[in-house]
Amino acid sequence: MKAMMKYFLGALAALTLAAPTLAAPIAAQAQDVPSYASGAQPADGEENIHGRVASFDGAYTMTVRDERGFIDNIQLHQGTIINPTGLTLAPGMVVSVIGYNSGPYLSANEIDTPYTIDGGVPWYAGHPWYFYGPTIALGFYFGSGGWWHPNWFYGGYHWYGGVRVYNNFSYRNVYHTTYGGYNYHGTSWNGRSVVAPRSAGGYYAHPSGNVSHGGGGGGSHGGGGGGSHH
Repeated sequence: MKAMMKYFLGALAALTLAAPTLAAPIAAQAQDVPSYASGAQPADGEENIHGRVASFDGAYTMTVRDERGFIDNIQLHQGTIINPTGLTLAPGMVVSVIGYNSGPYLSANEIDTPYTIDGGVPWYAGHPWYFYGPTIALGFYFGSGGWWHPNWFYGGYHWYGGVRVYNNFSYRNVYHTTYGGYNYHGTSWNGRSVVAPRSAGGYYAHPSGNVSHGGGGGGSHGGGGGGSHH
């Protein structure tokens, strides 16, 4: 009996010593997931998501399946910039979302897409946007040019789930200066949120879900950036 008890206590001690080692990969994995994807702690720095729209309620709430497979909760606000002007976001569209971690969601300051508007329809590479289905790799879009403003980001990034977190990039350096030939006049700030006026392409939705164009829009659909792309 004493031998059996000694064996049990020895095994229990070994398991106790091993527990932190076994838990470390689980903890590391949890810390690598953004709070708006699974409830982890917020990360510091400006954030950039590459992915496809999974859902959009026509007003301010959107989800995006990012390039690492996470479903991220995105919240637009009045004055969020959407490029190109006149675009109505829809599931399946490829987007680059720039914003910051606001706990249960990423607050979007700017949403860029690779599309151009022709006859009211978004086009990419000679076809309507929906021509290229979800099996087309995201690199097909993000490797094709500067529509997602890669020159804005510098100093490297680290992954947080499927999100790039840039500690050396600040919106204030972009929207309060002349950058790349564009001068972002008229923008204001609500905490960390960029608020662009309609004249600069700001996005505004009514409580009913009807969207008011910014910039060159008119009618009931849209969003919009200041021009087709910055």
